[in-house]
Amino acid sequence: MLKLFRKKIVMKIILWGLVIIVVPAFVMWGGASSSRSKDKGPGYVGLVDNRKVSFDELSNALSGVRSQIILSYFNQPKALNALLSNKPILAKLAWDRILMMEEAKKAGIKISDKEVIDALQRHPLFLRDGVFDERFYTYILRNNIGLDPRAFEEIVRENMALQKLSNSITKDAKISDEELLSEYKKEFAKISISYILFDLKDYIDKVNIDKNAAKDFYDKNKDGIMIKSDQKGGGVDRLATFEEAKGNIEKHLKEVEARKILKERSGEIYKKLADRIGDNGETFGKAASRLGLEVKDTDFFSKKDPIEATNNAAFLVTASRGLKELELSEPLEIDKGYIIFEITGKKDADEEAFAKDKEEYSKKLLAAKSDIMMEKWLKGLEDRAKLAIKLEETDKY
Repeated sequence: MLKLFRKKIVMKIILWGLVIIVVPAFVMWGGASSSRSKDKGPGYVGLVDNRKVSFDELSNALSGVRSQIILSYFNQPKALNALLSNKPILAKLAWDRILMMEEAKKAGIKISDKEVIDALQRHPLFLRDGVFDERFYTYILRNNIGLDPRAFEEIVRENMALQKLSNSITKDAKISDEELLSEYKKEFAKISISYILFDLKDYIDKVNIDKNAAKDFYDKNKDGIMIKSDQKGGGVDRLATFEEAKGNIEKHLKEVEARKILKERSGEIYKKLADRIGDNGETFGKAASRLGLEVKDTDFFSKKDPIEATNNAAFLVTASRGLKELELSEPLEIDKGYIIFEITGKKDADEEAFAKDKEEYSKKLLAAKSDIMMEKWLKGLEDRAKLAIKLEETDKY
């Protein structure tokens, strides 16, 4: 296929941006094994419009998904490894790809050889001095993807069909100026807070767990406890032994128990603070001081700013929207433990910055709205189809 292109331009590495990951959710779902033991489970993957989907079809879809992931995340090794090693994610992606391709066929979407060629010629990632690099293309196909050119080009064709399908579904997505400004203000508004932190690290070493708890946890979850491969390629992922996993399991169990303690303690403190502030008219700082608690203050911060209290700045900004200045928040669970805070100041997003960012932010917001539309549409396909297997258990088939 595409022999003309191979002769004229000597086919190069194909996709990446073209390797259509139609919506973020489509990227983050998925996983399957492409083989099936004949004596295990049903003889097909599921039903789509009462048509039985074979394991060979799932295997082909899985090849397409793997190609997408490799080409899209080749320069992000951690994300690449996380996705390719997560078989449930790969299976879900492959199943959704089957559902979407069925819809593309119903819609009569066709992608010509010329469209594929034109798309490859335009792709900036694969240009070397303005032309495609044949050796790079051949190397990636052979060593990273494991597909011959014909199979790989069909994946490109399918991805382009999925992109056209996505465009048709989201063509009516629009963002009004009012909505744009409102969302911009939400994202770039700033607050300053006073807070009390109930820090997990101050409690975790005080927690005692049952001597058999780690072994019980391991026995129930051992099929999913892995030793990761050497990132330099010196090994493969494998199941961890109990001794290898014991330390991390005990740490996890202690953290779970410590969070329970912090949840209860922060709830009790909140009631005492609320009573003192409400009944006695005390300030947050004074009420906390009477209870022997340290209050810290922050400068103004937005969703994207790091603050000492937590890595969850975006969560705090979002949680603050329903609070007035100097109004006490209920205890919130964050990465470090629990936090109680009051807002000491609010600043709206800068209007001059909005004027500069408007066009780019509009594209971002429109893309997010399109993603939501696609997720809803895809969920409808999933609800209508019927799986005969559990995607997280595809290895046994």
